[in-house]
Amino acid sequence: MPRWFVTGAGGQLATALERVLEGEVFMAREAALDIRDADAVRAAVRAFTPDVVVHTAAYTDVDGAEADEATAVAVNVEGTRNVVQAVRGTHTHVVFFSTDYVFDGTKSKPYVETDATAPLNVYGRTKLAAEELVLGWPHAMVIRTAWLFSETGHNFVKTILAAAREKARAGEPLYVVDDQVGSPTCAAHLADAVDEALRLGVSPGLYHLAGSGYCSWFELAREVVAIAGIPVALEPVTTAQLGRPARRPPFSALVSERPVPRLPHWADGVAEVVDRLTALG
Repeated sequence: MPRWFVTGAGGQLATALERVLEGEVFMAREAALDIRDADAVRAAVRAFTPDVVVHTAAYTDVDGAEADEATAVAVNVEGTRNVVQAVRGTHTHVVFFSTDYVFDGTKSKPYVETDATAPLNVYGRTKLAAEELVLGWPHAMVIRTAWLFSETGHNFVKTILAAAREKARAGEPLYVVDDQVGSPTCAAHLADAVDEALRLGVSPGLYHLAGSGYCSWFELAREVVAIAGIPVALEPVTTAQLGRPARRPPFSALVSERPVPRLPHWADGVAEVVDRLTALG
């Protein structure tokens, strides 16, 4: 059975992967392993001798990265460099997760792996730099995904569910951005697809794995509210009205032109997660 070393334990994706990976799995939490510490990363990886390192740990605060670029670089770029260097001299495979924010959003149809990258913000630039580091390793798989959500951690679906309930109680509308379009991705569906891809033995390289279809944040919120049955009025707003520090691509939906498993439609994932969250109260 394979041995898996997973960074970013406790995060949405790591939690979903832990449920599906078969074999011996070592979940490395940030509190126990700071990926910015090259010596610590190398010691931990070499002590476990994994067959596969699944690197999910990342600095994901898109707006925060604009004010603290040094930390974003230290975690996303240097931390990833440390992971790659830790497996040098071995045949260990590395699976790394990147983002739709490596694109500028000027395309009118979903981005594929061969499309040119042009990140608009610090977060996107750091993830693109990390991609290049990982793809320099011959046994590497880089997976770009987008708009991740689950019943754990911090994500848009959970945030909207809580905000919609609060606004409904107050009798107030909920304002949601309607001019950013992407591919919402259920963490459980992504974990299943990654597991299937690895079992099928897909070739090293770059892949897009995200929920099928695409929508705006407003449309995603509308789906969440409808499934949960929350009587709240949703009102669209523009990105400019929010005045967020980081620029976002207006259209960053993803699709793969490579032979990889296809994820279910994003709305199917929303239904599953909202049902589970509703059951949890």
